[in-house]
Amino acid sequence: MSTLPNDVHWTVWAAIGGMSTFLGGTAIYLAASFVLSSSHVARRPLRVALRQWSMELFWVLCTQPLLVFAYVFGRKLGGGKGPPVVFVHGYFQNRVDFLYLAAFLRRKNVGPLYGFNYTWLSDLPSISRSLDRFIDDIRRETGSDKVDLVCHSMGGLVAAHYVQHGGLERVRRCVTIATPHKGIAYKGPILGRSRAALRSGHGIEPLPSVPFLSVYSQHDNVVFPHSSAHLAEPGRNVVVPDRGHLAILFAQPTAEAVASFLGEPAAQPITTVASVVSSVDVVPMDGHAAAEPSGSHARA
Repeated sequence: MSTLPNDVHWTVWAAIGGMSTFLGGTAIYLAASFVLSSSHVARRPLRVALRQWSMELFWVLCTQPLLVFAYVFGRKLGGGKGPPVVFVHGYFQNRVDFLYLAAFLRRKNVGPLYGFNYTWLSDLPSISRSLDRFIDDIRRETGSDKVDLVCHSMGGLVAAHYVQHGGLERVRRCVTIATPHKGIAYKGPILGRSRAALRSGHGIEPLPSVPFLSVYSQHDNVVFPHSSAHLAEPGRNVVVPDRGHLAILFAQPTAEAVASFLGEPAAQPITTVASVVSSVDVVPMDGHAAAEPSGSHARA
């Protein structure tokens, strides 16, 4: 290192310092989020919690450096001749978070696949209008009347708002992943005009005539309690235990649940119903679902 010119020498040390700060800051933030959520999530052994924290840290470190590239690339994430799928990301994120899901769905011949980016500092109605324009472009491009929506976190609130405010006839199916439909318990500061929606949620009960699936974890370190992500009938719910808020996007059981739901034959329109608790599918990490009785909550 001492043989390098001074300007290169300081550049290298600045890069090392920046990476160390990013790594340390991310690890501390995630640790704090796990501590804050601990009184709201299902109990699990410490070793399981540490494994979950390490998985969350791994996927954050893998995806966040790529955020800047996904603002330019990734509008189209896969081809296909079926109903188009539009991915809608969450707060402080963009479409880079769907790289694994897109690859999985491509292998299942689902698609074409598109990634929608939006300014997460905006309010829900503004984002919903941007999504409307994006979906119109996709419909013209593909010749399809309807699209499927696959959404993460706040993206699910955007989708719910869109469906309830003019998008009903343009959506065939909708998947929300780790979405706080009933709001989050976190009381700290939230940047942007979407803070009210994140705190209160955007309930879709009673559900409109669009099949909805909610995939969530009982151990989410951001969306807690997990009942906030639970949909009433006729919505469906799949629980993927031992996954954090971002890592759930990279879990095979999540991808399988999404692919299965999108691949189902067209159903008859669902009439709106009163809010009741729906059944839950609990997907253990071996990927095989087990049905829970109506009204019960799964334990990891």
